[in-house]
Amino acid sequence: MEEEPKDVMVLTAIANGKTDEKKIVKFTHLTPFEVAAVIERLIIAGLVERVEKKGLLGTKLILNLTEKGGRELHERKFELEQKYQKMVMLAKQGDKKQFEETVAMNRSWIPAMMFLGIIDMMFWMSMLGMMGMAMSDTIPDGYDAGADMGGGEGDVGSDFGDLGDIGF
Repeated sequence: MEEEPKDVMVLTAIANGKTDEKKIVKFTHLTPFEVAAVIERLIIAGLVERVEKKGLLGTKLILNLTEKGGRELHERKFELEQKYQKMVMLAKQGDKKQFEETVAMNRSWIPAMMFLGIIDMMFWMSMLGMMGMAMSDTIPDGYDAGADMGGGEGDVGSDFGDLGDIGF
């Protein structure tokens, strides 16, 4: 399912204390529509729940991981780590054909691996270079790797604001 990487990113955001949609959008760099759709899907699946929280300014709805959601996130992270280790092993063995096939099969998951910090970017870039590949060969179309590598608040220089039509 193509949506699963986004699901994992949203689950990770909630696990990291981002309990409302605006914070999740900022943390994941997904669109508000994508986040809303993912949240609804996660609620239906029983991985996330909306909870009423009382505060000084009244009550508000927040998102929490369910026990099932926590288990699911843990399992997905483990699976992604295994996939990355397989790619590393193939690169170290110099098996370019198998490496390219494995990267192609996992292309939709690579942004989630970056987001979760599973991929060591310096090592990944050197592996791609050894295999004669570019980063654009591994990222799904329409995905902005520069915006999503940071995983939220501590972005690596991707938050320049709206610069209009200025090109760099």
